[in-house]
Amino acid sequence: MGRVPSSSAYRAAAVLSLVLGLLFVPAIGHAGPTPAADDAPARLERGETVVYDQTLESKGHRYVGGVTYTLIDASPGELLSLFEDVSAYKQVLPRTKQARLIGMNDGDRFVELRQGNSMVETSYTIRVHQEPDTGGSGTVFRFWLDRTKPHGIEDAWGYFRLEPVADGPTGAPRVLLTYGILVDIGPGLVRDMFEERLREMALTVPQRVRQYALAHFRTGGRA
Repeated sequence: MGRVPSSSAYRAAAVLSLVLGLLFVPAIGHAGPTPAADDAPARLERGETVVYDQTLESKGHRYVGGVTYTLIDASPGELLSLFEDVSAYKQVLPRTKQARLIGMNDGDRFVELRQGNSMVETSYTIRVHQEPDTGGSGTVFRFWLDRTKPHGIEDAWGYFRLEPVADGPTGAPRVLLTYGILVDIGPGLVRDMFEERLREMALTVPQRVRQYALAHFRTGGRA
């Protein structure tokens, strides 16, 4: 039997696998530079994702990611069904080869993700918590890395907020999707070389959700 790799060796190999897997994914609707505040509503109406990049350094961690806003042509119930369906994660998360529910605890879902390409891949587990939006009539899905299981990144956490808004020009219901994510891939050469590319890929998720809605929901199809 071969020697079990150390946790640091596992993390280095897994991060490199994740990076190599994501590098070959074309960006979908990335908004580029931070937009002017007065331009955001018009961009949302055009179907664009408004992106605000964020970088946070705290207690030895360096997190990169951002907050995004996207109008989705779907009803709140339709989008709820997407986020409650673990099998759909494979289509809305970049380079995800498998998404598998491995457990429940207090209503939270533990989802194992396997990502990469035909040559390299890595796996890690996220915990997904669903709660009402205390600031409105929507729903929030919070997620964070389960560090008790093997993981190829140092840390990650974020959320999706689904907020019903006024119907669009076609009369179909719409949801304002707010998505935030921060990822620490750990120190070293991988961070220095690929951190910004990983940020860019992470922020493509809202446009993937929008495309999923257009392809799978009756509301999105009408729109």
